Amino acid sequence: MAYGEVAVIGTGGHLTIGGLGTLSRQLGVGADQIVSAQCVLANGTAVTASATTNPDLFFAIRGAGFSFAIVTEFTMKTAPAPTDITKYAYTIAADDANAFASTFQKWQKFGTQKNLDRRFSSTMTLSQGSMVINGNFYGPKSDFDKLNAQSILPANTSTVVVDITVGELPFPGLGDPDLTASGSFPIPFYAKSVKTPSQKLLSDEAIKSMFSYINGTEKGAPVWLVIWDLEGGAIADVPQTATAYWHRDAAYFMQSYVVNLGGPVTDASKTFLSGLSSLVQKETCDQGAYPGYVDPELADPQQAYWGGNVPRLQQIKAAVDPDNVFRNPQSVPTQHQAQQRRQVFVGSAVQSYAGRFGLLISCILLAAILYI
Repeated sequence: MAYGEVAVIGTGGHLTIGGLGTLSRQLGVGADQIVSAQCVLANGTAVTASATTNPDLFFAIRGAGFSFAIVTEFTMKTAPAPTDITKYAYTIAADDANAFASTFQKWQKFGTQKNLDRRFSSTMTLSQGSMVINGNFYGPKSDFDKLNAQSILPANTSTVVVDITVGELPFPGLGDPDLTASGSFPIPFYAKSVKTPSQKLLSDEAIKSMFSYINGTEKGAPVWLVIWDLEGGAIADVPQTATAYWHRDAAYFMQSYVVNLGGPVTDASKTFLSGLSSLVQKETCDQGAYPGYVDPELADPQQAYWGGNVPRLQQIKAAVDPDNVFRNPQSVPTQHQAQQRRQVFVGSAVQSYAGRFGLLISCILLAAILYI
């Protein structure tokens, strides 16, 4: 079934916030695989949530589950495991981040083709001096070669060096060492998430401005990453209002990270990430953010995470958890609670809170090791 790649992320949280992974373009998000769930409500009642039993709760737990109940059991639908997997990695080295702008333009155009094979997944990772485009194609190499994905790459020059790796591998099973080798390490970092919707892609000029900003802005720390994950495919087949997960229209997400190995994340680092996110949002006119990439400094987290589904979620919250037992600073409140929050925080800054998640911890550690 569709699932993520990072072993340190728990199943319950992954499935109930949406759940993105390399099979999502082919099968949908993790929440789409839920057939039913056994839930414990705030009053201690154990209930079943499915399309026919407690359908409102079923809607809510598939994208905003932490605000509504404790899920003790999932019933999931599955699909046959792929018989062939082709893994690819394109590494581009250049001293100037501006050199990567044209490659990003080609990657965006390639990844948003209307009939792009759904077996194709792709992630682009930018760090100091390098860009890596990698992913899986859930089919034989002969089918992958027909896509001509290498057309997005620049030519080798004296200032740009391209390395290409493509190979077939077996489908990883449970307990595979590659999936369990990394652990959870307390590393001070800050991250932001930004959605680029398929109906409002970045223009060539916006892309050039984005890479110029990355190239010329102080990061506040030596370890930083900007990651773009391709979405679409089966994710977009489901209407935005069919589940709490709102971001069906995402062409790709951008996650930007700054890591400070010597202490707390600096204001300069936060300013760098905020500026980068604002630059993209100005072009797309979309304030959406993936709820799995917790950002304690969002001005309106409920709207960012759940968009047009917020009013229905507030109604469900009032029905199943009127006392707001299941809560955190960014959870779904009832409409009455939301009004109280606005009154409490008028004229004051919303207090940040510490969040920790393990997404792409291996990449962060690798960048840290390379720096050291």
